[in-house]
Amino acid sequence: MSDENTNPDATLRIRALNHTTIPVRDRYKAARFYVAVLGGEAHHESDPDRVKKGLARALQVGVRLCEGLEIDLFEQDYGQPGWDQSHPHHAFDVPAETLEQWAEQLKKWKVPFVGPMTRAGTGGAEIYFNDPDGNHLELHCSNYPDHENIPSGPYDKKLTIHESPWPSPELETEADRLLEASLERMRARRKRA
Repeated sequence: MSDENTNPDATLRIRALNHTTIPVRDRYKAARFYVAVLGGEAHHESDPDRVKKGLARALQVGVRLCEGLEIDLFEQDYGQPGWDQSHPHHAFDVPAETLEQWAEQLKKWKVPFVGPMTRAGTGGAEIYFNDPDGNHLELHCSNYPDHENIPSGPYDKKLTIHESPWPSPELETEADRLLEASLERMRARRKRA
């Protein structure tokens, strides 16, 4: 099978992205955001004894966002990008017909964001936002039907900064409930395995 986007001279190929790691200050608070706002499912968590015994460097919670994409939220108090940096950021592919629904989801959870917007000439659209630890995130669709009628970047990065702790007090109970339910399902799967 030939694909013009792969190196024809390569004898070995990467099959897919297995996981990516993101530095966070508190793994469970971060997981709460990825479960509640992005619809992820807790997949695994570190055993604190592994860190104590030197078998792991940091505590983490893995959250699966979709089949084939897992984010490991590693606890550390450094490594998050500055608010004014463009990179690194993590871009998640979403269908064009759901981009406005994603904007509504971010509004519901009081996550500051910019978009939908386009990069001139691409035909795509993006929404930019940060997780509560300041990690830069993007929801991206390549073929947005109305791309000519939405603003074009660049955007003011200050608009994506969380000015108060997330979640807001009125959303905290629901965010906690969603995380706890996801952790319970994960732990039940682990027991069955």
